[in-house]
Amino acid sequence: MLNKGGGLAISRVAGLLAFALAIAPLAGCNRGDIGSGTNYFPLTPNSTWTYQIVAKSQGTQYQITDRVVGVKYVPALKITGSIVDESYSLARGGTRPLVYYAKDGYIARLSALDYDQKTILAPSWGRSEEAQFLPLQLLPNLTWTNVIYPYGNLSGSFDINQSHRTFSETREIETPAGRFNHCIRIETQAKYEGGMYARKKQHLQLTYMDWYAPNVGLIKTVSLEGGPTGPEMDRVELVRFNVTPATQTH
Repeated sequence: MLNKGGGLAISRVAGLLAFALAIAPLAGCNRGDIGSGTNYFPLTPNSTWTYQIVAKSQGTQYQITDRVVGVKYVPALKITGSIVDESYSLARGGTRPLVYYAKDGYIARLSALDYDQKTILAPSWGRSEEAQFLPLQLLPNLTWTNVIYPYGNLSGSFDINQSHRTFSETREIETPAGRFNHCIRIETQAKYEGGMYARKKQHLQLTYMDWYAPNVGLIKTVSLEGGPTGPEMDRVELVRFNVTPATQTH
């Protein structure tokens, strides 16, 4: 993940890419099944999604590819979760793991992890955890809030207060990967507080608009400065994807 500061929007946007890929095997007895309703989060081993990031806030463009590894036990975290490898086209971008697991009716997300060969390592300063990243089942007309601590218990670090609301999208959403109907849109208000913002007596508020297509996952994200009518800062769009069919197992 890129450092949050001048690149705040990019860091949040990059984190959303695996966000849509990591829910299905954590609820229900069938991998790829999140219960009743349409599966907006297909997560089967070797499925891949590639996204184009246009970072107006930093004047750069690059791609991210997410590949589903599967469900594994991570000794460093003492957690069994769904592993997604995220690879960056940036120079020295490399590949980093993301871990997701069910917690109190939500999907929790662990990031800021790294690999030592094939072993997942946790940062020395503590976990970067989003305990209420997303409800286990995504539906329209849901609301929830959460607080993210991007740098765990690192002294002087900031936090992000988020409020979310879901909508049934009536429009067709177009991306380089195709056109999608019957999407769910999530609108998120994010306030960056504490740490350097408190020291500089500044505040930052961003709005994120995310679209998820049935049986595909995340297809588009737009970040806006301030409210929903603010200027666009960054854009993420699905370029190509390959979702492996789920195997019915009990």
